[in-house]
Amino acid sequence: HPTMQLLVDKSNVVDMEQSAWTVEAKRSRGSILGQLCSVALYATVGWMVLAVVRLVLGDPVSFYLQSMHNDAIRLVSAAFFVLINAMVGLVVLRLGRFLVMSAESDQVEKQLKLLKELDHLWEDDVAQCTEIMRKGSKSFFLASWLLPSWIREPALALYSFCRKADDDIDEGSAEGAQKRLVRLKQRLDDAYSGVPYDTSVDRAFSAVVRAFEIPRELPEALLDGFEWDLSERRYESLSDVIAYSSRVASSVGGMMTVLMGGNDAVAFARAFDLGVAMQLTNIARDVGEDARNGRVYVPADWLAEEGLTPEGLKANPEFSPALGRVVQRLLTEAEALYERADAGISMLPRSCRVAIRAARLIYAEIGRKLEARGCDSVSRRAVVSKRRKMMLAAQALGELVRWDRPRNDDPVLPECDYLLRALRPRCQCREANLKPVGDSMVAVAESMV
Repeated sequence: HPTMQLLVDKSNVVDMEQSAWTVEAKRSRGSILGQLCSVALYATVGWMVLAVVRLVLGDPVSFYLQSMHNDAIRLVSAAFFVLINAMVGLVVLRLGRFLVMSAESDQVEKQLKLLKELDHLWEDDVAQCTEIMRKGSKSFFLASWLLPSWIREPALALYSFCRKADDDIDEGSAEGAQKRLVRLKQRLDDAYSGVPYDTSVDRAFSAVVRAFEIPRELPEALLDGFEWDLSERRYESLSDVIAYSSRVASSVGGMMTVLMGGNDAVAFARAFDLGVAMQLTNIARDVGEDARNGRVYVPADWLAEEGLTPEGLKANPEFSPALGRVVQRLLTEAEALYERADAGISMLPRSCRVAIRAARLIYAEIGRKLEARGCDSVSRRAVVSKRRKMMLAAQALGELVRWDRPRNDDPVLPECDYLLRALRPRCQCREANLKPVGDSMVAVAESMV
């Protein structure tokens, strides 16, 4: 009936207006929070700079205030002191941002323009992606604030697709999981074809993979990892676990490196190291939770050496000193890869290093929490407090000024070589291309300057 249709149309318009208002309100709140965080950051940096000055020259202002007994004067002086700190911090950070970003500004402008051309609703879609990551991945969301603005939005779009894909597989009945995986593969096809599903996540993801020319093999590897989960694959050795980690973690690290302009095979190899290290940490942290869900990612041969089996662990997920030793071995492997990945952080644009270093430190801290508890990841989950995360993020700020670490041309992990092959067309650097030889990997300098 025409009247009923008119009422339906009006209802749709009202829903659309309310949705738009909600997005705008969230964006406004985010803008205000961002401004407050900026002021706090300026004041902190200014305080650090002035602290060094006071250490060298003394602090006549404090001597003057200590001699005063008027509380009002002290209050005004304190406010003035905070203002001076903020001003100094603003100057230092703005100058540093200019020096860091000057070489990247042209490329940044082109990429942002292309993203908006590929997704006409880019700003609204990114706002939705930001909300998804704020609720779904607090560690990444915190680290993302340390990314430069030009990379933060594409990174949020990329991670929100990966996050939603993971949720789509886990949510719902186990019987329908395979159908949901098939649908995910179709969504990936559509994203690369330029006709994404009509959702904020898919539109933003499609724009990012096309604008940055991310090889399709990388997100496909992630979906392969999901398929391994559904097949309840048994991981006999550490190599099997690393092969799984390369799909669910290193693939994402490779995509992030592409976003940051990576074009060096060694940089990608170190990014894969970091992804595997983080996933090994996840596995070590979640041994009990995974076993209760019918999954064991710990190498079966390591368990056998301790008189344990994957089946026994799933049937009776209890902590024992033997299981603790297996968890410790995982953490030891992860720590070696963290240290090797550090050299790759120095190969990223300087404006991106802080966020990646912060993520690396926070994940490594999970391992230290586990070790402090005797590697018991069954009784309860190891958690890094917000305060500790903030301290580690502040520690990562040192990446802005530290000297570059020595280049590490160690071979790419054999289990990650398929990812590197997909990225070879991007690798324009003439130094140390990595390739496999038999069962091992060697770094070969194809042509040296």
